[in-house]
Amino acid sequence: MKNLFLLLTFSLVSSIAWAREVKITVSPSDAKIYIDGNYVADGITTATLKRKDGFIVVKFVRDGYVTMETKIFAADKRIAVAFSLKRDAFFDSSIPSGNANKFFTQEISSDYIKKAGDAKEASVLVWKTLHQIILNYFEEIESSDQLSGFIQTPWSYKTFADAGIQIRTRVTIKESNIGGALTYKIKVSSEIAPVNSSHRDEYFQESLRILKDYEPMISEFQARLGKL
Repeated sequence: MKNLFLLLTFSLVSSIAWAREVKITVSPSDAKIYIDGNYVADGITTATLKRKDGFIVVKFVRDGYVTMETKIFAADKRIAVAFSLKRDAFFDSSIPSGNANKFFTQEISSDYIKKAGDAKEASVLVWKTLHQIILNYFEEIESSDQLSGFIQTPWSYKTFADAGIQIRTRVTIKESNIGGALTYKIKVSSEIAPVNSSHRDEYFQESLRILKDYEPMISEFQARLGKL
């Protein structure tokens, strides 16, 4: 028993005696640093490695940059390590939008009726305009039913490998004619999923961001349908 106590005491003392510090820095300097799941600092910190055969898990997080997670092993002899985060291409290629994934209502300008002569012909003119706008941003239209006033594009996919995600976008339009006026409800769906999840629907979740490629489309709907 005495020998066991001495052995445990020696091991503890050896471990404490061995413990060393490593300086960790990251660029950009306001990136948050997490060690073993706990937030510790922004940009720079000093961590303690307590076991010769151990390691710490370090994660760096900053909006607009790809999150990085790495291990620093006790066997690494360096007393200081530095990391640089990559820009997040998805973040740079998209913007937050209050119109993402919900229908917004667009009332058609009376100018269409004036030009067409009556509401029926105005509806035909608006229908053509809707298709023109959509085809400025999508290669094709998946569903188009003028009788029911329904238009929908196929999903358009884009992958951001460094960020580990893919995003898909499509447009859905429904004629609603609120209060007797020629009116359409328009939705730009924007959903993200892990890059390795193929195109399976169950992996996609709604995103609050829309790709910049499609953001002008919303303004074009409002501008061209709201006036002629």
